[in-house]
Amino acid sequence: MLWPGDERPVIRNRQVRVAIQERGEVTPYGGLALAHDLAMRLNIDRDINASMYLLKLKLPYFESDHLLTHAYNQYVGGLCIEDIANLQHSDAVKHLTGACRIPDPSTAGDFLRRFNRSNLRAFQQVIDHAREKVWRQMPNARKAVATIDMDSTIKPVYGECKQGADFSYTGKWSYHPLLLTLAETRELLRTLNRPGNAASADGAAAALKEVLPMVQRHFDKVYVRGDSAFYQKAIIAECVHRHAGFALVMDSYASLKEMAENLPESAWIPFSAHAAPKRAQTNPRRKHRRKRKRVRARKACERGYKTLSTIEQWAAEFDYTIPGGLKEFGLIGSTFRVVVKRQLVETRPGQQLLYTDYVYRFIITNIPRREMDPGEVLCFAYGRCDQENIIEQAKNGIAALRMPTGELLANSAFLMAGQLAWCLRAWLSLLALPKETSRWEWKWFRQAFVYVAARIAQSGRRAKVYLAGCHRFVDHLIVASQRLQCFTFS
Repeated sequence: MLWPGDERPVIRNRQVRVAIQERGEVTPYGGLALAHDLAMRLNIDRDINASMYLLKLKLPYFESDHLLTHAYNQYVGGLCIEDIANLQHSDAVKHLTGACRIPDPSTAGDFLRRFNRSNLRAFQQVIDHAREKVWRQMPNARKAVATIDMDSTIKPVYGECKQGADFSYTGKWSYHPLLLTLAETRELLRTLNRPGNAASADGAAAALKEVLPMVQRHFDKVYVRGDSAFYQKAIIAECVHRHAGFALVMDSYASLKEMAENLPESAWIPFSAHAAPKRAQTNPRRKHRRKRKRVRARKACERGYKTLSTIEQWAAEFDYTIPGGLKEFGLIGSTFRVVVKRQLVETRPGQQLLYTDYVYRFIITNIPRREMDPGEVLCFAYGRCDQENIIEQAKNGIAALRMPTGELLANSAFLMAGQLAWCLRAWLSLLALPKETSRWEWKWFRQAFVYVAARIAQSGRRAKVYLAGCHRFVDHLIVASQRLQCFTFS
């Protein structure tokens, strides 16, 4: 019934009785079946056990049991190691994953403290091996371009005895993780935990040295982007050696600003990052819609706050030789394009015009002009800002950056388990789920494809998952499960 039979509120006071369902094993994490099925098809458990030896005795858990438990805990929304207890005490989850028991939270935390750097490298290689299996199944149309974004983030911690914690450039007691992501698939390629006083680009060149060959094996063109903290000779040299394009923001040095000011006026081309063709009016009521007033601008003007407004923008470029060159990296003739954006900025304290001035932004790149003109380079370089959404979701969407233990490497292992959980979701979006789900926040994704009531039944070596038919995305889950059956990963 879509309408109430009489005039009264739709939500009504009804008698509710709570009872226990004795028969059947039910879980709210029915969507976990997809992630587990994909992990098993990729043989992640087998690869972990073949490459990592952290346990002398397997009583009864193997290395894969612990790491998959941490990944599944974050996948379903666990915020800390203690939330593993929600999986541990669920018979339905145990039968879904084929486990007779699931590690206790205290045991799972102790396992993380066994990690050393060689174990972390082995775990990363397992994830990369599974990643390449997935990329081989991607259609060729999606392999034309790959864009690697680099950025770091400050993760404040509150334990005074946490190993590796230090004061960051913001003055906070923190860790300083480095993240490399793939813009087209929104995957986490590298998650490196570092002390809080580490520079933003520490370890970025070494990470690129590992990531670039892997990405280039599967994509036709590869680009690298980063902010001014990643404008370093080692990073540029790595991109040049690997024949990868790069677009890195540069600080506005005095020498660069002088070169920009000496350019002839004919070199400047009007530029707008938000230029778009006007669409025809399709909704006749839209033109009569009342526009809301800009309250923020009015109040800033009334209270005399200083406001900066961009009046006009131009783009130009010039050749630039890096001071000192790249001879230490075996490169001679290190001359690159520098694309500069000139902005005419108007400064007003209140309603009175104070002055107008030019502001310059610089991008260094080796992308040929036949591929991108100066305006396109600027739009491309600042497209890396979308990575901030990935970092925000790594902090708040999953618990990857919670840093729950007191050891630096143990937190690195927890962060890498979060990388695996993130990638399982990204790979499902690539292979089986609707393409747009790769951009969904974790909260939306879980409500649609993880938090699905399901009853688990066992028959022989097979677990049958009966999803609630009333769930709005149950048809997508069924189709996704059928699509996974079609892939043969090698």
